Amino acid sequence: MRARRERASGGLPRLTGRGWGFLVVAANLFALAYGLQRPELVPAAVIAAAAPLIALLVVGASRPRVRVTRHLDPVVATEGEPVRVGVQVSGRARSAEWIERVPMRPGYAGPGQLLEVRAGRPRSLGYRYWPAHRGLVSVGPLLIEDRDPFALAVRVTDTIAVATQLVVPEVVPLSPGPVPDPSAESGPRTTRSRERTADDVVTREYRQGDALRRVHWRVSARQGELMVRQDEPQAGPRARVLLDSQRAGHPDLARVAAAPPTGSRTFEWSVRMTAAVASHLAERGYAVDLQTPAARPAEAPRGDGPIGELLGELAILPLADRGPLPPATAAPGSVPIVAIASSPDDATLRWMLAQRSAGALGVALLVRSASTAADDPGALAIEAAFAAADWNVVTVPVGTPPDAAWLALVGQQPELTGAEALAARVAGSGGGAAMSASVASSSAAGASGGARG
Repeated sequence: MRARRERASGGLPRLTGRGWGFLVVAANLFALAYGLQRPELVPAAVIAAAAPLIALLVVGASRPRVRVTRHLDPVVATEGEPVRVGVQVSGRARSAEWIERVPMRPGYAGPGQLLEVRAGRPRSLGYRYWPAHRGLVSVGPLLIEDRDPFALAVRVTDTIAVATQLVVPEVVPLSPGPVPDPSAESGPRTTRSRERTADDVVTREYRQGDALRRVHWRVSARQGELMVRQDEPQAGPRARVLLDSQRAGHPDLARVAAAPPTGSRTFEWSVRMTAAVASHLAERGYAVDLQTPAARPAEAPRGDGPIGELLGELAILPLADRGPLPPATAAPGSVPIVAIASSPDDATLRWMLAQRSAGALGVALLVRSASTAADDPGALAIEAAFAAADWNVVTVPVGTPPDAAWLALVGQQPELTGAEALAARVAGSGGGAAMSASVASSSAAGASGGARG
């Protein structure tokens, strides 16, 4: 991805700590020369005072005039995975230090050394960063710190140009679980999602009025202009994923320290679980529909892959205030339903239950916040409501790996590596026992769901 090119905006030169130290020394020398009647100290005082002032003039006279071009790889980032950033600086600038603002702690990359930039001789620099949270993030601007040879004065030049990058939730592979592969009765399997690559997508130039989510970022970066995709509608069996995106449904919202942007760990876990489930179903031939009780952003950017549009929506999905629920329309036929929530209110619970047609598979994943006890009456009542409606339901503590939560729906545990097994033993059996108890409480619903699969 290429950032917009803009000219640098230079700040005023200022003294460094060393420069101020020279002025303090000069003032003391002048005081000693006057108080002790030692005129031979005056030349030294003049030199100490003049040095930082000359440094200010030198730094002020050498204002960088640069243009910045930035390339991001990959164009669409994934939460927690590294992004390689290449920055090309052209124009004119002296050798200086640089730092660049990035959306990860401590908030910048660098410092590094920028060699002298001259006309016809641009300089390149690079680094990696790990996006901590999903969303649309800004990479940049590049800050150039120009100092005099003695580091008495400094001038920080803001190059202004930034690159906006889409960061989608991490997609964790899931093992075969409660939702079976599409059968012949459900319609033909959709294999195009496995066979098509980003280069196979038909694109055209961006036109006024095209939705932002139709922009194909990878092709746009290669062509140097905005390109939108012309995808064919998916055919074959469908599946529906329900995600509770209301503030009222995530009670940990006000109790989380060092929280992610939405302020709720249960919601962020639900978003990642939704991405994992949607990817899992798409790989098995389902066309996945995402439904939320609150309105979603109308102009969401698009990620890569067969569920790129859904990942783009999840990337910028916020927690919404409680409002009128959309009509609860049951999915036609035997469309499987997967509901992911934490503590939905009564209206949202009824809305979710109404999505499932009679005889269709219903799966509910409920995530429990760290402050909610395993025997909390409210949580048990929600789980019982799903089980009474013949859903396969399980409650897991926040932080449970997505694959473990998915397999808990069928009463299984994921295969652990040596390191994971050791970590599980160190962590103790508290969380696992709570999850096992929750699975046991919904075993009847799980058995009926498995029989349908």
